Amino acid sequence: MKSTTKEERIKDDSKRRDLFVFVRQTMCIAAMYPFGYYVKGSGVLADLVRVCDLAYEFFNYFVSVHIAGLYICTIYINYGQGDLDFFVNCLIQTIIYLWTIAMKLYFRRFRTGLLNAILSKINDEYEPRSAVGFSFVTMAGSYRMSKLLIKTYVYCCYVGTIFWLALPIAYRDGSLPLACWYPFDYTQPGVYEVVFLLQAMGQIQVAASFASSSGLHMVLCVLISGQYDVLFCSLKNVLASSYVLMGANMAEINQLQAEQSAADAEPGQYAYSVEEETPLQELLKVGSSMDFSSAFRLSFVRCIQHHRYIVAALKKIERFYSPIWFVKIGEVTFLMCLVAFVSTKSTTANSFMRMVSLGQYLLLVLYELFIICYFADIVFQNSQRCGEALWRSPWQRHLKEVRSDYMFFMLNSRRQFQLTAGKISNLNVDRFRGTITTAFSFLTLLQKMDSRE
Repeated sequence: MKSTTKEERIKDDSKRRDLFVFVRQTMCIAAMYPFGYYVKGSGVLADLVRVCDLAYEFFNYFVSVHIAGLYICTIYINYGQGDLDFFVNCLIQTIIYLWTIAMKLYFRRFRTGLLNAILSKINDEYEPRSAVGFSFVTMAGSYRMSKLLIKTYVYCCYVGTIFWLALPIAYRDGSLPLACWYPFDYTQPGVYEVVFLLQAMGQIQVAASFASSSGLHMVLCVLISGQYDVLFCSLKNVLASSYVLMGANMAEINQLQAEQSAADAEPGQYAYSVEEETPLQELLKVGSSMDFSSAFRLSFVRCIQHHRYIVAALKKIERFYSPIWFVKIGEVTFLMCLVAFVSTKSTTANSFMRMVSLGQYLLLVLYELFIICYFADIVFQNSQRCGEALWRSPWQRHLKEVRSDYMFFMLNSRRQFQLTAGKISNLNVDRFRGTITTAFSFLTLLQKMDSRE
């Protein structure tokens, strides 16, 4: 019974599936991806969905643009009034809403073709399981991890939003979640409810937009790392795959396995996948009658094609995200500097909730920057390990036959792939630390300038 359960699990893990279900739904909520994706073809229903989708998109633009505009007016009206905390809070909210609008336009209008190309290429061409060999891995581990991470991130963003929406309701003081100027008296019955609803929509859109832009980047990096795991396992089993295609007998397969086990004793070889052993009897069932050169060439070409697919997908991701993260690094540096500066200027007269608000913004930008840099670093580290995988196979057994192909692959795999911010700065953990250092360097400069006044 256990054997049957395991076989069913392996079969289920090896199936192809849509890898972007949840993050695509989040993008739809943020009006960064069309709901029309779920309605194919033509007809009255399809046309109605497209019209509603367009209306929803423009309504979201209206909500975000009008709140950003009100904050700009608030900054203009209160400039020079001496309330530094309020001024900086308005400036922070303005930056956040302008970024939200920019992300909506970038994803939905400016680079929608490239976004669809990335999602379709990864969904249509990814390898769900490594090649036949003594061991195998599947995409199930990275797929589950990507779902867990994106759901956790999205829910955290929404929880923070709901917290601030609930405060005016709990206090019952007629205040709004966002303290900005209005050209009319929003406390009037009926008007207050409409304004509150629009601000609630705006805050939800901010959460969905932030979660979609950096969340999709996180999902893509985890899935690409999963593809590197699959490629790694295929490469180290390339000779085993060749022997299977040759129709080798049990004695030859046992000898090859013994030699490979000696070179492949290191644990923890994969980023997200769990390696499982293949019963040798199953390898004998797959066999054909090819010579070693033809069998090896067929197995190795599949690995090369898989590697090219991964690099091509990464190039598309780099083209899509590199301009965004270039601006993002500057935005995060500026926001951290502002929040820290206001915190140091705060006095005992400040409300506790104001300090919590500033802390929330600081954690938000730090967490998002960490996601961007950390998962890009994971991809870079995985891209370095392809050549290492080949050395885990018993290459010395067929040195003359495989030497030129091994050397060719090793030379090409040395060019690691690094995701960047505007092709100027590499995205890694060092960039995360460097951005924090830069922000607090500017903070020191601001404090010195403020002390002179």
